[in-house]
Order: sequence, then C-alpha cells, then structure tokens
Amino acid sequence: MDELETIKRKIKKLLALSKSPNENEAIAALQKANDLMAEHRIERAELAEYTMESVKATKRLVQWRIILANAVEQLYATCHYADRDGNYVFLGEELDVYMSTEMYRYLVKCVDRMAARNIRRNAKYRYRQSYRKGVASCIYNRIHELGQQCSWRTPKDLAQKQKEISDWVERRVSFTYARKRPDKQNTAAFLRGMHDGDGVSLSRQMTGSNRARLGNN
Repeated sequence: MDELETIKRKIKKLLALSKSPNENEAIAALQKANDLMAEHRIERAELAEYTMESVKATKRLVQWRIILANAVEQLYATCHYADRDGNYVFLGEELDVYMSTEMYRYLVKCVDRMAARNIRRNAKYRYRQSYRKGVASCIYNRIHELGQQCSWRTPKDLAQKQKEISDWVERRVSFTYARKRPDKQNTAAFLRGMHDGDGVSLSRQMTGSNRARLGNN
C-alpha cells in the first residue's frame, strides 16, 4: 500500500510538471505520468485530492470582491464560498487552489491600489465602492474573453474539471445562501472604474511558479 501511494505521489508531481510552459518538459512529464498510470492501472480519478484554502476578505459581502472571485474561477477549476469570518474559501485540486488564491490576492491588491491612487480621500463610500466594482467588472470581462486560453487545461478539460469540483462541493459542503440587495451604484464612478480597469496588467507572473501567465490585451 505504501509503495502504491509513493507511485501516486510521483504521478502527481509529473502531472504538475506537465503544466510547465517548457513544452518539451511538459510533454515528457505527461508521457511518463501516463506510462506509470497504465503500468499500475491507476485512473486519474484516484489521483484527485481536493483541498481548500481561505483568503481574508471582509465580513460584509462586497460586490467587487465577489466579481473578482468569480473571475478567478474561470481560469482554474475551483469553487469558492464566503464563510462567516469574512474569508473566501477556494476548493479544488491543490495546484488549482494555490493558483486561485494567489491570483485573487493579486487582483484585490490591484483594485485597492487603483482606488487609493485615483479616488480623492473624502469621496463617499458609494463612490469608492462603485469605482472598485467598475474595475473588477472590467477585469472579469477581460478574463472571460481570454481566460481559458491561459489555463493549463484545454477548454473541454477545464469545463469538465469545474463540473467535477462543483458536484463534489455540493455533496460535501452545506451552504446557507445569504440574500443581499444590490448596492446602490454611482454610475459615473462605475464607468470610470470600467475604463481604468483596462490598465490592470494581467501579465502577472504567479509567485513561486512559472506556470500561469495572462497576456495583455
């Protein structure tokens, strides 16, 4: 049994290497992983271990953060929910969860920096939140347009894996859905944010990884 687990761990590492931007390395790793799975009669489903990681957010549900979390899910096969402590919890395979949380943190910092730079300090709360929502909406649209091109999975594989994790979450996690009225919006601030959101670089090189890069428009 220990030997089988060791082989599974080796296959997982090879599958992670198969997502490398180095094409030769990726092909070689994938071939070796497939050979080991065939030799030991191991199915892909046996290798899927789901994990979760929380990212600090705010206890109050904020629309622009929800938009960013939804955008990230288009890149990686994860699901998320907001817990009672004000965290966003991402669930999925380990590497997908890692990439999701890193990208989400990065995008939140981008929106906060833009708001601090482009909005006067005495601006009202509604104006500030509308601006952030505009930036987040622009990012969402950009990722929707080019996101799957930048995922290490093919569009078909990404859709299949997203359904698998969604079904798994529904079976194992009990949700209480909070009904939230849409925040009143300052249209001028929102449109300004939508415009400025084009300036957010999506060429973010993920911390500690060379596997995820989004191209600029």
